[in-house]
Amino acid sequence: MTHASSVSAGRRARNLAPATLRATAAVASLALLAACSSGGSGSDDGSSELSIGAILPQTGSLALLGPAAIAGSEVAIDDINAAKPDFTAKLTVKDSGDTTTDIASSSAKSLLSSNVSGIVAPESSAVVKTVFSQISNAKVPFISPAATDPSLTNPNQSGGYFFRTVPSDLLQGQALAQRIVSDGKTKVSVLYMNEAYGTGLNEQITKTLEANGVQVVADVPFTPNSTNFNAEVGNVLSPQPDALVVISFDEIKSISAVLQQNGFDFNNFYGTDGNNGILGKGDPDITGAQFSTPGVNPEDDFRSRLEEKNGKALQSTSYAAESYDAVILMALAAAQGGDTTAATIQKNLSTVSSGGTKCTSFEECYKLVQDGTDIDYDGQSGPINFNDNGDVSEASISFYKTVGPDNKTDWTDQQSSTL
Repeated sequence: MTHASSVSAGRRARNLAPATLRATAAVASLALLAACSSGGSGSDDGSSELSIGAILPQTGSLALLGPAAIAGSEVAIDDINAAKPDFTAKLTVKDSGDTTTDIASSSAKSLLSSNVSGIVAPESSAVVKTVFSQISNAKVPFISPAATDPSLTNPNQSGGYFFRTVPSDLLQGQALAQRIVSDGKTKVSVLYMNEAYGTGLNEQITKTLEANGVQVVADVPFTPNSTNFNAEVGNVLSPQPDALVVISFDEIKSISAVLQQNGFDFNNFYGTDGNNGILGKGDPDITGAQFSTPGVNPEDDFRSRLEEKNGKALQSTSYAAESYDAVILMALAAAQGGDTTAATIQKNLSTVSSGGTKCTSFEECYKLVQDGTDIDYDGQSGPINFNDNGDVSEASISFYKTVGPDNKTDWTDQQSSTL
C-alpha cells in the first residue's frame, strides 16, 4: 500500500546532501542520542549505520533450518554494502531456540538494548509470539521470514510493527490440500504439532480437504518436541488412509521411523515447510514423500552464494530467500525514508514493497530511490506486496519431492496464491 505522506517525506529527506550531514558534526553527540532512542546509530566518521538484528534458530527444533536463514541475511548485507548507499549495514545474529527455552526473549532484549533499527524475527510462529509484545512495544519493526500462523495477522496488536515475507498458512494450507485433492486422495489422516504453527496449518488443510469432498479420517495432535510417536502413528494409520499429512519440525525424524516400522508407503506422505529438508543421509528413507514450502525455488547462483556464506552445502534452503528479502526491504525503507531509525523503516516498508516501479535488487532499487522514484521491490522470494496487515498479499507455494535414499528433495513445481 502506498502512503503519500511517507513517500514525500522520504523524498525530502533523501535530498539532504552528504555535505549537509557533515556540517552537523558539531552536534553529532545529540544526533547520536536521538538516533539511539529511536533505533538508529552512527559511526565514528559521521556516516549513518543501519543496524539490523536477527533472531534465528541455532539450537532447538528448527536448528536445521537456521543456517539458510542466517546465510540469506548475511548475503543481503553484502549486497547492500556493495551498492555503497549513504549508510553502512550491519547484521547481528542471535539464537531463537524454541519454546522449551527463553532464549528468544534474551536475544530480543540484547538486540533492543543495542538500538537495532529492525529485526529479522524468529522462524517459528510460536517463538515469534514469545517476543511479539517485547519487540512491538519497543517500536522496532520486525519481519519474520517463516512464521506462518494466521493469528499473527493483527496490526492493532503489534502497532503496525510486525511484517512477514512469508505468506500465512491460509495460502500454504490451501495449496497443500489442493495438491492432495489433485492426486486423487479420498481418505486423509493428519498428524500435527499442537502449537501455533501446527494448529493453524491443520485447520486450513482439513477445511480445504473437506470442502473438496475428501474425508479426514483421523486428525491427531502431538506435543512439540515429543520423541515417542507409537500411539499417534497407530491412531493415524488405523483408519487405513490413502494419504497422511504430517505437520512438524524435526519431530519428523521420530515419526518417519515409526511409519517405516509400520510398513508405510511414503508415496502417500505429505509434509509441510517445517519438516521439508529435515531428513538426510542415515535417516529413514522416505522416497516419494511430497512437501509444500512457501516461496520460490532459489536460483542456482543465489544457492551458491548461500552455501559459500555458510561454508558448506546447506541441507535445506527453506526461508533463505525470505530472510534475504527481509533485510533488503529494511534497507530500502531506510533509503526511501532518508534515515536509519526504526520509525522511518516501519513507515516505509509497505511503500517500497508495492505500488511503484518494479526492481529486483538493492542496487537497482536504491538508484531509483535516489532519483526520487517510488519503488516496488520484487525479491528472491518473489513479489512481496505488504498489505495493511503486514502480510504478503501474493505468494508462490513450491512443491518438493524426495527422490533418493539420502532423502534428497527436488523441486517439482510451484503455484501462485493470492489472499
